[in-house]
Parts: sequence; structure tokens; C-alpha cells
Amino acid sequence: MEWTLLHVYFVPDPVEIAPVVDAYRDVLDEVDCVARQPDEWLHATVLMVDGIPTRDVTEQQRADVEQQLRQVLGGLDAFTVTCGPALAGRSSIALDLVPDKDFMELVTLAKTAAGAVFGKAAVQYSGGRPHISLGYATGDGDSGIIQTTLRAATDLRATLTVDAVRLVDTHFDRDLVQFRWEDLAVIPLKR
Repeated sequence: MEWTLLHVYFVPDPVEIAPVVDAYRDVLDEVDCVARQPDEWLHATVLMVDGIPTRDVTEQQRADVEQQLRQVLGGLDAFTVTCGPALAGRSSIALDLVPDKDFMELVTLAKTAAGAVFGKAAVQYSGGRPHISLGYATGDGDSGIIQTTLRAATDLRATLTVDAVRLVDTHFDRDLVQFRWEDLAVIPLKR
């Protein structure tokens, strides 16, 4: 089995995100060069612990990072973001999350927490602007044509409540071109 990495994910409420995902489903299913991410694995990456396979993380480190995340994020107020539209990029089709100010504060605080355990070099990964990937590229395609089709599919947006994050052990399935994970801890934000 390939090695896995610790991540911190925001996993949207399936009820909140479903209308937007459903609106794009037909487009995603028709694009040959994109593997759709199954609904149950939709997420926004807050943090990736890079360079340390999960198998090499000690139980003490795992407990410490969970405790640090709870301490640092527990005082952060829950917030909402608007999800959509879907954007076709070089390597994925993703839903934008805006505004990004509160989400980027969440990212910064999570990096501080994990960096205290694993060091700053392990938390340098940046996924760019907050987003939820609906699918990942599996081959060549014209993102302009895909974007035009996505834009015509819907103008729908959804409000997502960011009230918790998950510490997860993530695996990327190269055959299916999909991420999946095992939950290790759920860290709530302040309500």
C-alpha cells in the first residue's frame, strides 16, 4: 500500500453542498478527461503535513497535533462561505469558497498548531485560494470548453457552514484519481 499523509480538512455538510454538486453532476460525468470526486469525499484542504508519512507519525505526535489544533482552533468562531461557481483549471474542476478571509485565518492557525509539533517545513504546502475539488484531471482536455459548459450548467451557489475541521489520514488512489481518508479527530470551532 502507498504511504498516506496527515491532513486537516473542512468537510462540507452534504445537505448544504448537494444542490451545487447536483447541478454540475451531468457535466462532470460527460467530461472524459476528469475523474469525479465522489460526494462523500468532497473536502477543502486546510493543511497538509508534508514529508512525514502517517506511518512514521508517533502516537504522541498525533495526540500532540490534535491537542494543538483543539487549543488553537477552539477559540475561532464558526463562519460561512459561499460555494461556487465551478472553475475548470489545469488539474481539477473546483468550487470556489468565498469570501476567503475567515478560511485563510483557519489555515494560518492550523499551520501554527501543526507546525508546533512537526516543524514549519512540514506545513508549507499551500492549495491556493480555498476550494473544493469536484474532479481531478486524468488526461488532456480543453479547460476553456469545459468552463463554458460548467458556466452554462447553473448559476447556483450554496452557503456552507464551517463549524469544524477534521484531522485525517489521507490516501490518494492513483487508479481512480480520488482522495479518501480515515477520520482521526473532529475539531469543532466556537459556535
